[in-house]
Amino acid sequence: MKDAGEGTRRRPALSASDAETFATTLRSRRARQKSALPPLRWLPRIQRGKNGEETLIGAQVDMSQLWLSVPRRTMRRGKRKSLVQQQREFDAELLKAACVQAATWPENTRLLVSLEDDQAPDTDFNARLAEILKETGFPFSRLDLAFQEAGLGQDDQEICYTLSALRDQGSRIFMAGLGTPPSSLAILRERGINGLLDGVQFDVSLLTASPLTWAPDGNVDVLDPGAVAFYRAVLEAVASVNLQVRAIGVDNPELLEFARNVGCAEMSGAVLAPAETASQIAERFDAMSGRPRRRRMSRTTEGL
Repeated sequence: MKDAGEGTRRRPALSASDAETFATTLRSRRARQKSALPPLRWLPRIQRGKNGEETLIGAQVDMSQLWLSVPRRTMRRGKRKSLVQQQREFDAELLKAACVQAATWPENTRLLVSLEDDQAPDTDFNARLAEILKETGFPFSRLDLAFQEAGLGQDDQEICYTLSALRDQGSRIFMAGLGTPPSSLAILRERGINGLLDGVQFDVSLLTASPLTWAPDGNVDVLDPGAVAFYRAVLEAVASVNLQVRAIGVDNPELLEFARNVGCAEMSGAVLAPAETASQIAERFDAMSGRPRRRRMSRTTEGL
């Protein structure tokens, strides 16, 4: 008489680490199926040390690529909703997708997400964020956030408490769009001196000469000398209140040289490392930490 289990292949029990990886992958697939977001792409974050060495510390969502396809798909779903509500829902969706993927990275890497809601951080922001982090399993201590200037400049004491709570839990706070909208250096002075900011995020592509720039000899510099002189002084002012500068859009050697010369603490851009898929950035982190990468699992995570 045949044993009841004969001819039946038994699956080996999953180890704790394999079970955690499987659960994270499953959450990622479900989040992507429910999401209007396209697959995220990532820009490696390169930190520059005091002695000039450059180290990979994490990755940021490549917003420039994301916005090529997101707005219409996202805004179409909520025609009757206010712009603030649509921005808030978009940020929540983006944070959730980014945290799910970043939860698989090594523990010493940091995630940075730029938020579109110009009213954030509102008084309920931390509660919404806490729910997202609890659902995705990503810790506060590895999450960095870039807020819009309008949000950071709100004259509300509760906003200061919100920022303080984020920083107390290990998050680092940046002001996005330095030099892009009409800027107020008073925000940098007040928030910087009060210890509520870690730094600013500066898009160095603002230094690139306009296609309409003309020179008598026909040799137009890659960078606009006037813009270089102006923003160099602005960044010196930023440094004077002990704020770091994150340089983004470092897409050519001239911009990289500028970022290094003005002492940017961190840089991202095509000249350092191009935007990568979730699978590629995970492989990069695994190689850095010496962990073997399960390529089959990474394809599943990418939805391939």
